[in-house]
Amino acid sequence: MTDDELDQALFALPLEEPPAELHRAILAATVLQEAPAFRAWELWLLVGAAFVVGWLAVWMFGSVPDAGARTANAVIGALRAWGLFSLSTYVWLGIGISSLGWISSLNFMPIRRQTVYNR
Repeated sequence: MTDDELDQALFALPLEEPPAELHRAILAATVLQEAPAFRAWELWLLVGAAFVVGWLAVWMFGSVPDAGARTANAVIGALRAWGLFSLSTYVWLGIGISSLGWISSLNFMPIRRQTVYNR
C-alpha cells in the first residue's frame, strides 16, 4: 500500500465531530493557562521567613521586660529624625496629595472639532 492509498483510506473514514467545547478546553489547559504568582519554593521561603520573624518577636518581647517601650521610643525617634512630627511636613504632604489629584484629573487631549457644512 502506498502513501497516497493510505491517505485516501484515512480520509474516507467516517469521523465523529469533536465536542463543541474541546478546542476551548484544550487552549484553556495549555496556552491560556495563567502562570502561578509564586513558585512553591518561594511560598515556603515566605512562610518560613514569617515564622522566624514571628518567633523572634515573641522571644524578644517575652525576654526583655521593657521591649515594647524601647520599640515605641525607637519608632518615635525615627519619625522625629525624618521630620514627621512637624506640622509643616503634614501641610506639604497635603499640598502634594491635592496637587496630585488635581493634575491627574486634567485632560490634556485636544478637543476633536468637526466642520459642519450647511447645504
